[in-house]
Order: sequence, then structure tokens, then C-alpha cells
Amino acid sequence: MPPDTRASHALVHSYHTLSELIYRRLRDQIIWGSISPGTVLSVRKVAEQWHVSPMPVREALRYLTVDELVDVAPRSATRVKRISLEHVREICEMRNLLEPVAARLALPHLAASDIARLRGWLAKMERVAEKDRPAEWHRWNERFHAMMFRKCGNSLLERMARDMWERNFRHFTACAVVAPAFRVRRGAEHRRIIQAIEAGSPRATEVAWRAHTTRSGMETIAYLQRLQPTVDGWVPRRQLGENARGRRPQARAPA
Repeated sequence: MPPDTRASHALVHSYHTLSELIYRRLRDQIIWGSISPGTVLSVRKVAEQWHVSPMPVREALRYLTVDELVDVAPRSATRVKRISLEHVREICEMRNLLEPVAARLALPHLAASDIARLRGWLAKMERVAEKDRPAEWHRWNERFHAMMFRKCGNSLLERMARDMWERNFRHFTACAVVAPAFRVRRGAEHRRIIQAIEAGSPRATEVAWRAHTTRSGMETIAYLQRLQPTVDGWVPRRQLGENARGRRPQARAPA
């Protein structure tokens, strides 16, 4: 859906520059699937939609390039990035390695008030999980994860885990988040994580978080396979996703 230009001009005052406003709107449309992978972003057409000169549009496209959301070739069209199987695998594997460790390290640094915030964010996620409000669910989900990364006590691990989580959402998980069943299942995993935290068990927290990243990654890719059949399935390497009997959990595409 094209932007409401009247509202857009009013909103520009909320941002530092017009190019930032255009960047954020295009970014949201790409992330949430309103603009499909492979779509050509014409500087001229975007400028006409926003009733602006080409300059802020070019700047916005440069921002999107930094986010790795578009491909820009010299003297060629700017296109929304297509889903890369190798990129998907790499991000899923890095999340599966980094986030469970960050969760384990965070546990000793969590105060009672922190755990209360996690429970509050989970409650808000659960209230909107089955409703058509994926962006609101994502907002509370982001806070839940950011809290654990911030509390891990290792600034390098925090930055790496946060970067992988954001890349994961930017590039493909937002497509799955729009499915209510996906959001409901993530809520159940978050609840098990909080139970492990409240039990005071670093090991159980790490295991619960790894189950979360494993299942989330597998379901996301299963969903992407429905949209783009050339995307192969993924299971975590080094048996990170195996259950107690050595069997891998089955991927379920979001309903």
C-alpha cells in the first residue's frame, strides 16, 4: 500500500531528516512483506509517491543498503534482497550458538524487578498473540530478548547476539511473525524460559533458550519454504537441537 503523503509530511517532524522518514517507511514495508523480495525500488517512482526530490530517496536507499535489505549495482536498478539460503542458515546457527549462552550468563544478574518485567512483557505478548497485531507482539518480544542480552555481563556477546537477532528479524522472521500460530508457540517457549529463570537454574535456562531458537529457526524456514520452495530446511549443527533421546524436533510451518 502506498504511503499516505499527507500523513507523511506531518510525520516528517518526528524524524531528523526526510530521508530518515522515507528510509524507515520503506524498511518497515520490506520487513513486513508489503514490498516483496526482488521488487525494483525506483528512485523516481518513490520520489513521486512522497512528492520529494530524488536526493532524500537516494539517501534512504543507502541506509537500506547498510541494513542489507536491498542490492544496489552501479548503473543498475535497486532491488529488494531475495532470501539467501546460506544467509538464513548462517543467522540461525549464530543465534543458536550465541543466545543460549547469553541467557545462561544473564541469570545471576537478573533482579526480581527484571524478572517481573520479563513476565509483564510475556503477558502482553500473550494478549496480542492470536490477534492481528504482529508489530505490537514484536515490540514486546524485542524487549524480552534485549533484556537478556543486556544482562549477560559480556558487552561483546551482547552486541553479537543483538546483531544476529535483528538481522534474523529484518531478513526473514517478520514474514513468519505475521502468522498467529507462530506467535503462540513462541509464547509457550518464553514461558518455559521464565520458569527456568525463576528456578534459578543457569543450565535449564540455556537449554530452554536453545530449544526456543532451534524451533523458531526451523519453523521460520518451513514457512519460507511455502513462500519460496527453493529454500531448503535447516537443522542446527553439532546436535544442538536434539532432545533427550537424540531426535531432532520436527519443523512445523506456521498456520
